[in-house]
Amino acid sequence: MDPYKYLKIRFNPDGSLARYGEAPLLPAAPAGEPVEVAAEAESEPARRIVVHSNDAPLNDATGTSLRLFVPSEAAARGRRLPLILYFHGGGYVLFRAASEPFHNTCAALAAAVPAAVASVDYRLAPEHRLPAAFEDAADAVRWARPHAAAGAPVFIMGSHNGASIAFRAALAAADEGVALRGVILNQPHHGGVRRTAAEAASVDDRVLPLPANDLLWEIALPLGADRDHEFCNPEAMLATVGAARLRKLPPCLVLGRRKDPPRDRTRTLVEALQKAGVAVEARLDGAGYHAMELFKANCAAEFTAQVADFVRRHAAAGTSVVAGRCKL
Repeated sequence: MDPYKYLKIRFNPDGSLARYGEAPLLPAAPAGEPVEVAAEAESEPARRIVVHSNDAPLNDATGTSLRLFVPSEAAARGRRLPLILYFHGGGYVLFRAASEPFHNTCAALAAAVPAAVASVDYRLAPEHRLPAAFEDAADAVRWARPHAAAGAPVFIMGSHNGASIAFRAALAAADEGVALRGVILNQPHHGGVRRTAAEAASVDDRVLPLPANDLLWEIALPLGADRDHEFCNPEAMLATVGAARLRKLPPCLVLGRRKDPPRDRTRTLVEALQKAGVAVEARLDGAGYHAMELFKANCAAEFTAQVADFVRRHAAAGTSVVAGRCKL
């Protein structure tokens, strides 16, 4: 297969990337958009909650921003909300915070938890190779610091490569003394030069075929680096981080799927966290392929319920992030 055609990308003469097959970019919805939330009991009908969203600058020097989601239903009931700092997927190369699948994911989480969700529009490779996305994540942690200092329960979350960014952001938060209540890693995207069994079997994977996976890493990693770089290989990363830093992390929810090509690498990460004494909830046997929650309604509902349950259990009763029209 031609991975460029599969990913619908091509290089421009100046070294930038043309992305010609991406999902639509949705505008923010300051006036609100209705989001259906599953009923808590089977006998009850689903509810529709209005979620307001706005874009806000993060770092003017780098051009990064946040898309903020806040459910009005919680405001009407006088609730105070936890804050979820969210990093989208796309292999460090594709998608934005405004991309339809990730906009919808964040709106669904904001409504279901309920929570304020801040989706980070970080810089993409190859225009900005790693560690640019990790630097943007550190900016987002600094943005969230006042909310944590005010007593708000703050969570860091990411999907796919965004989970790997979220992991780095959580370490940055721990290093800088930003209190977190939890970390949510949904199908972390890692790799390595030596193939795992799952990677070797993924040549014709339906969502993340091996040639495309390799190309994403080639585009994202620093020039001259291979897949054993610490930005890609979890073993190299963990050796650099060390158990003492891991031990500072709050409870972690790690989600995986049975046919996700990076699943063996995810187990390596989970085992290291557990060995360091981190409280880990590992649910690695989800049905289907990589990122199925973006394509299948039943997978999306299960994913949203898992995240909502984790956040509710680890959020304190009295918090300082107030629902409303994106008042963060």
